[in-house]
Amino acid sequence: MSPSIPSRRNVLKGAAALSFAGAAGALLPDWAWAQGQGAGPVSLSAAEGSRPAIAGQGNIALFNDSLPGPVLRVTKGSELQVQFANALKESVGLTWQGVRLPTDAATSAAAAIAGGQNKLIRLTPKDAGTFWYHATSPALARRALSGALIVAEPGTPAYASDNLLFIQSFPPESGVPIFPVNGEFSPTFQGPASGRSRLRLVNATPLFLRLRLKGPAAYAIAIDGQPVAQPFELKDGRLQMPPGGRVDVAATIDDADATIIEIETSQEPIRLAVVTPVGPAGPLPSGPPAPLPPNDLPADIPLKDAVRVELPIGGKSGASTSLGTVKSGKAMVLTLTNSLDAPVSVHVAGHAVRLLDGLDDGWKPWWHDTVPVPAKATVRVALLAQATGTWSVTAQRGGDGEVVASATYQVTA
Repeated sequence: MSPSIPSRRNVLKGAAALSFAGAAGALLPDWAWAQGQGAGPVSLSAAEGSRPAIAGQGNIALFNDSLPGPVLRVTKGSELQVQFANALKESVGLTWQGVRLPTDAATSAAAAIAGGQNKLIRLTPKDAGTFWYHATSPALARRALSGALIVAEPGTPAYASDNLLFIQSFPPESGVPIFPVNGEFSPTFQGPASGRSRLRLVNATPLFLRLRLKGPAAYAIAIDGQPVAQPFELKDGRLQMPPGGRVDVAATIDDADATIIEIETSQEPIRLAVVTPVGPAGPLPSGPPAPLPPNDLPADIPLKDAVRVELPIGGKSGASTSLGTVKSGKAMVLTLTNSLDAPVSVHVAGHAVRLLDGLDDGWKPWWHDTVPVPAKATVRVALLAQATGTWSVTAQRGGDGEVVASATYQVTA
């Protein structure tokens, strides 16, 4: 039986006395305030723990004995220092998904750390947005070793209400997946009545998720951490998220009724979270919100002389293969050919990519680092090589997260 839905009238009575300016500080959670340069290192440890109510009996690996791991935060252009200690018996490497870094910093941040060892990780994200970190080993990552990384835009936050929804999945003994959000079942968040709340959705499951926001108009404002140049309305509040994908949504909040976020299934929907309105009522905002400040990404990708390579998906994954090289400043078109009967999620490291149109004569107007490829389908993406070094491309099967293809591409000066 689903829990009752909180509403402004029966839960937040009296909150209308708050002014919007006062509500702004009250609604913005602690993690949303950016950590400036000069703050001390954040402690991050991997160790055995347990969460029987969510993950069943037996031990699982956890970051800081929490589920999910702690939210790491930093301001765009500032350095984040993480003191990582590995108390597990096996080595643990970290993937900072979607974070663009120079090759030396990326290599250092991803280097595996042996059991019983620790190291200081330093990274300076060049992009503001919603990212996440997780163990490089898929088996560890899809269990519990993962958490969010929020890189804040400098200056005043764009939204008074800024909420993270870090979605995980666990198979209980019944075999029916359960979906905790921020480690809780159907948590309740707050948003400004008759205003908009920024919802940072992170799909940290190995599953392709069909989500729906039941409430007034909702707009996509960022995909995979990169701002959308022209925010667009989600039709009927629906969106699809591949494993590892992120979508930032500006959800319009009613003046009385809660907004419900749920997973659509072939049977009953599964409620993920609820956003209740706080503060004085007023007219609902109309039209799309203003775009978030852009990151430093190329305005154009010249496809005419692009290096063209292909990654077959579905054969023996085996060892990583080389896709070849591309010179910095040149474009690369990557063809992802999936021969499996299941969809796959492809993570491209080092660069953000554009999804190409079917005729290969243009691209979708947003960026990705995590690309969905349907079963028995071919998808092409393009990037403009900028960061020299060797970068990975990894395809994981939807459903179980198994690595079904892996390769590298090299960017030369």
